[in-house]
Amino acid sequence: MTALLARLGFGAGPDGTAATLKGDRVALGTVVAAGAALVGLLGVLVFGGLWLWAVYGPNARAVAVREDALVAARQIAINLNTLDYTAADKGLDSWEQSSTGPLLEEFRKNRQPYVAQLNQVRMSLSGTVVDIALTNLDTDAGTAQALAAVDVKTTVNANGTTSLPVNRPVRIRLDLVRVPDLGWKATAANSVRP
Repeated sequence: MTALLARLGFGAGPDGTAATLKGDRVALGTVVAAGAALVGLLGVLVFGGLWLWAVYGPNARAVAVREDALVAARQIAINLNTLDYTAADKGLDSWEQSSTGPLLEEFRKNRQPYVAQLNQVRMSLSGTVVDIALTNLDTDAGTAQALAAVDVKTTVNANGTTSLPVNRPVRIRLDLVRVPDLGWKATAANSVRP
């Protein structure tokens, strides 16, 4: 113990106990700085290891898939709640690009009636996602469900005058499937009562 204390700058007293400080405050400062550096290095190693575990660990793929599905669900919710009578074909193309399976078939089957109704009413809808969450995710099967709260701003053009916008809250449940090379698409979209 005396040898360790001597290396740190402490000397032994007349009775053999550590009692006096050898050197000046520079030696003590060096010891404190070395200790702080050691603690810093230990922190870098621990947090670096945790970061590597998060990025490359067994749950990293699931986290990436969840984030990808959530981003896609947000965009799909916006697309399916946005339509402008002045660009109905563009809006319906967006609907079709956001969907697959039965939902895509429904959009294709009813495309012309949708355009006719939209032009007759001269309505524009613009959706904004307020909140969204995945309620189910199966990374192996490539399926997910999302629940979205969307504010839909609606305007109507009557006799060349556009109405004031009316905001309407909508809750929508999306059933999603991951399509190879195309990403996440909606297979169903249903309104949910609050």
